[in-house]
Amino acid sequence: MLLFVLATLPLFHQTSSFYFHEHNRVARPADVAQLRKTIKGKELAVIVFGARRCRHSNHLEHIVNELPQYFDKSKVVILSLDCRSANFTKYCADNNISKFPTMKMVYLGIHMKTEYRGQRKVAAIRSYIEKLIDNEIQILDDIDKLVQVRADNNHRCVIGFFPSTKSDIFQAFKKVSGIFHEQCYFYAFINDVQQLPVIAVRDSALGDDIFTGKQDINNIYLWIRDNCRPLVPEMTFNNAEEYIEQKMPLLILYRNTSDLDSVNQFTKVVNSELKDLLPNSITAVHVDGAAFRNALRFANLTMEDLPLIQIDTFKTYYTFSNFTDILNSGKLRNFVRNSIENSKSGTVEAGKKSIFSKLKPSSNRYSFIEQSSGKDEL
Repeated sequence: MLLFVLATLPLFHQTSSFYFHEHNRVARPADVAQLRKTIKGKELAVIVFGARRCRHSNHLEHIVNELPQYFDKSKVVILSLDCRSANFTKYCADNNISKFPTMKMVYLGIHMKTEYRGQRKVAAIRSYIEKLIDNEIQILDDIDKLVQVRADNNHRCVIGFFPSTKSDIFQAFKKVSGIFHEQCYFYAFINDVQQLPVIAVRDSALGDDIFTGKQDINNIYLWIRDNCRPLVPEMTFNNAEEYIEQKMPLLILYRNTSDLDSVNQFTKVVNSELKDLLPNSITAVHVDGAAFRNALRFANLTMEDLPLIQIDTFKTYYTFSNFTDILNSGKLRNFVRNSIENSKSGTVEAGKKSIFSKLKPSSNRYSFIEQSSGKDEL
C-alpha cells in the first residue's frame, strides 16, 4: 500500500497543480484561456514563467508562494506557469521566454516588456510590486517648485499639468507612472486654467517633448513608453543583464561619477548620427567608470582616461580614438560600423577580448532554452 501511494504522488502532484483553485496562494491556471480569465480586471498580474524540472524555478516557487498574503487579491494576482506543459508552450514562446524562471508583469492589461531581475527574496519582490501599484507622483503646488524641477538636469522627468487630481487624465497619468517609475521621475502641477491638461517630458540632452495624442490611458502609455525610456540609459551591474541579453553590440560611454556633460554630448551625437541603428543593431549606454573600474583595468585604462567610448560586440571590444572627436560629424558612426564589420570578419586584436560577455545571464540563476533547436537544458 505504501509503495502504491509513493508511486502515485508525483503523478498526482504534476496533474493537479495545473488547475486554478481560489484557495491557492498562487494561481496555477490549466490553460491560456483560464490564464486570461484570471488576469482580466486585475490591476497587476505577476507571471512566473518556469519549468517543473528546473531547480531555479522550484526555488523561486517557494518564494512567490509567500507573496499573495501581502496584496489585495482583487487587485493583484500572482501566477505560476510551466512552460514545458503543452498548454503553455506557445504562450511562453510568444512572450519571448528564453530562460527559466522569468518573471514578467501585466499591468492594467498591458504586458510589460521588462522583467523582474532583482533579488529572489520575498522582501525584494514585494518592494518591486508595491512600487508598481503605489503610483506615487510628487505634486507640485507652486511655481517655484516647478521651476526647480525643470532646471534639474540630472533626471529625465515627466511633468503633467492638470486642472484637478480628480480628472480622468490625471488618474490615467498616475496609473501609467507606475510602469515607468524606474526610468523617469513623475510630477504633477495642479492649476485650474483653461489650457490644461498638458503632459511633457523634460530631457536635459534632447529638450522637451509635449504629448499631443488622444487623452486616454493607452495613448498616454505608448507616448510615455517611447519618451520616458532614455535614448542612452545608464547601465549598472544591477541592470547589465537586461542589455547584454539583447545580444546587440554595446556602445559604451565610460564617465566619471558626476560627469553629466559628457552624457549629454554623447546622447546628442547618438541621436543625430546613430538613431537609425537603435535598438536593432546596437545598444548605446553610459556607465559610471568608478563602478566598472575592473573593466577599465582589463583594458589597461584608469579613471584619468575618462570620458571614453568603447564598443563591445561580445567577441571583442574597440576603443574610440578620443572623446572630443565625437564632435567631428560622422566619425562616431564610422567607428561603430567599422568595429562591427571587423568583429564579424574575425579581426580581433590581441588583448581585445570582450569584457561584457561575462555579465550575461548566469546558469547559477537560470536554465536556458536553446533557441536554434527549441530544446532546453532540462
